[in-house]
Amino acid sequence: MLTFKAIQDEILLLWDQPSETGDFLTVVKNAINNAQAQRCEEQRWSFMLWADTLTFTTASGTLTYSLHPHVERLHRIYNTTEERVLIEVPPREYYEAGVDKYHFHLVEPAPVSAQPASTGTLSIVSSSASDTAAAEAVTLRFLDGSNNLQTEALTPTGTSTVTTTASAAKVLSVAKGGTWAGTLTVKDSDANTILSLAATETGKRYPQVRLLKDPEGADTIEYRFYRAPRILSVDSDIPDIPYPHSRILVWDTLLLLASYDEAPRPRYWEGEQAKQLKGLQNKYLEGQALGARPRMVRDVRN
Repeated sequence: MLTFKAIQDEILLLWDQPSETGDFLTVVKNAINNAQAQRCEEQRWSFMLWADTLTFTTASGTLTYSLHPHVERLHRIYNTTEERVLIEVPPREYYEAGVDKYHFHLVEPAPVSAQPASTGTLSIVSSSASDTAAAEAVTLRFLDGSNNLQTEALTPTGTSTVTTTASAAKVLSVAKGGTWAGTLTVKDSDANTILSLAATETGKRYPQVRLLKDPEGADTIEYRFYRAPRILSVDSDIPDIPYPHSRILVWDTLLLLASYDEAPRPRYWEGEQAKQLKGLQNKYLEGQALGARPRMVRDVRN
């Protein structure tokens, strides 16, 4: 198994800096994460497909719905109540698309899992009595009932609730300061939890779908998705790309560094990158089981 540390070590060795522990090592770590993000997002890789099928329920008068925070790209979205596939409509085709509850846009990600149920104050609380420092203040930006922008910084008081002065109709951002000991919970004025952040989390991003027409009822919508790449941080972290093809990150990162440093791009690096990419595509874009349908199609007209 190839770890984050093993990838770092091989890159530093090939860069003739095997003993590096300073700023260049930080550059290498950042480049590895950039390489993984680029590679994981370039195709609909089977290893990035979220295993579970998730659902949400529509409600009359509500057009916008938040998805799982790890959604990077939708695989499918289906109305199980009506047994109809939902169709994504790009903004440029809005006026030419069918306007019904089976058509949707992908819109701005939300910082909370759900917007306040009604206009009212927001509150924060920690699961740990240790979270009381001013440096841990949570900055909330939101629109009030008159669509005026409000910004409030709330200093946590441990397990006691702290509440905003102004009322919020829509939350725009939540920024957690300092290093927390406990879990941050943000609630609306109806006591609904709209965001929960673990001690090491600084924020979340919830992709949203917006239906083109009021659903006028409770339909169950199920969806699957390709997840966002993970950020490698601990030396023992395992890349998202399965071994042995995860070695492509070595060559991807070396070529990124060469571009950054304006250094020559050795043909050997490019050749090894091409070999790993071919193996990755053959295994994780084509079906692996007997009778599987191939998803890579060559244009036979050329």
